[in-house]
Amino acid sequence: MKIIFLDIDGVLTHTDYLNWQTRHIDPERVRFLAKIVELTGARIVLTSTWKDGYDRQSGKKDDYYVVLEHVLAKHDLKIYDITDNIPEEVLEQIPSVISLDQLDIHCKHGTGRAAEVEKWLMNHQADGFVILDDEDHDWSDYGFDSHWIQTSWYEDGLQEKDVAEAVRILQNKEVRPECT
Repeated sequence: MKIIFLDIDGVLTHTDYLNWQTRHIDPERVRFLAKIVELTGARIVLTSTWKDGYDRQSGKKDDYYVVLEHVLAKHDLKIYDITDNIPEEVLEQIPSVISLDQLDIHCKHGTGRAAEVEKWLMNHQADGFVILDDEDHDWSDYGFDSHWIQTSWYEDGLQEKDVAEAVRILQNKEVRPECT
């Protein structure tokens, strides 16, 4: 089974697309995601903070999560699973005044999104995976940098060029790094 670890903001949403009905999810970015799934048969595992809109125990879904499911369904996509939440523990103090361009936060190993992906991979069989995310969550610290496609909140999120790269990564059948 091939897996797409999916962030939403900066991948399917971006600064140039505003639509409250879709919670700013750009259908063109979803079309690119659907193309990756079509070409590889990959399943979507949600890593985004949007996963907080779904309570696994009660099955309750917040409005924005339901909108996400509907927008994906329009392209015959569905969320296969979500990663467990492992809150970030930041290593260094963040200055009180800083621009987004200067922001470079590192997390304590075993916390944050990369740890969530690592845990998911340890508990599931995956023949290959790609990470679609606009932020570096210390991917290289986990050996995931060669699986990461960095999109951009400021440059229209997921791009057509990213489709080819994601397909290449997913079809590589590269052995995943051993989890620590």
